[in-house]
Amino acid sequence: MARAILATPTVESLRSNNARSRRIVDKIATAALWGAASTIVLMLILFVVYLFVQGYSAISWHFLTGYPSAANAGGGVGPEIFNSFYILFLTLCFTLPIAVLAGVFIQEYAGPGRFRDMVEFSAESLATVPSIVMGLFGLIVFVQLFHWHFTALGGALTLTLLNLPAMMRVTQQALASVPQTYREASMGLGATKWQTVLRAILPSAIGPLTTGVVLVSGRIFGETAALIFTAGASVSYGASAYDFNPFHTAETLAVHLYSTHREALVPDADQIANGSALVLLVMVLVFNVVARVLGRQLTVRLTGKA
Repeated sequence: MARAILATPTVESLRSNNARSRRIVDKIATAALWGAASTIVLMLILFVVYLFVQGYSAISWHFLTGYPSAANAGGGVGPEIFNSFYILFLTLCFTLPIAVLAGVFIQEYAGPGRFRDMVEFSAESLATVPSIVMGLFGLIVFVQLFHWHFTALGGALTLTLLNLPAMMRVTQQALASVPQTYREASMGLGATKWQTVLRAILPSAIGPLTTGVVLVSGRIFGETAALIFTAGASVSYGASAYDFNPFHTAETLAVHLYSTHREALVPDADQIANGSALVLLVMVLVFNVVARVLGRQLTVRLTGKA
């Protein structure tokens, strides 16, 4: 009987074993999370280093500012860089106002009902459309129906349709993250609903909105399928290649990279493709850094939060 009592585990020993097991599980989970995060960082570093090694030899001032060559070696990507930023600017000009206002309506104004369900269903359905299908839609509407041919405006409008759902969803989530007390305090001081949204809620959501802009911009920079059918796979040679006229043919750097690898008409196609990939990556990284710095400065200026 005494041996049986001694063999029975006490409450303290059970608690000690449970605590030890929880610590082991916590350490394993922490190590797994650190490993996953470190893997992402390592993959980015390896990717950047690989592109830098492959494309550094192709980078020169002539390459960054010169015109592309159709058959001879030594072509540049100057117009493609300009078109990439120009289409990005046009797309954001169309996307941001519509997506942000739609997100504000869904989150702040629209109550449960059929119209809200229809808007959300439409956005979710639009988000599932493949980019190449959206490009064919732009080809039929903007190129053929409107007789615009291949234009920067047609490409920007097509990318607007492609990125509206993502930006609207980001806006909804950003507004939902703002504490309800901000709304109550603003309304309690006599502000209207729109004044509360404009002066209290949107400034507090600048950080998440900036993240949404960065994600959308990265997708715009790297899009090819939709732009091949709407903006074209060539540039307008001459002064019009750097023209702000939205109705000129506007091959972007991503489209040029795809076309160069696919057709390989020039002798140095691999070198041009590697250099274009490196320039495109640097453009995206620089834009991300600048956007986040500006977003942080706006957050500090509008909300006072560091």
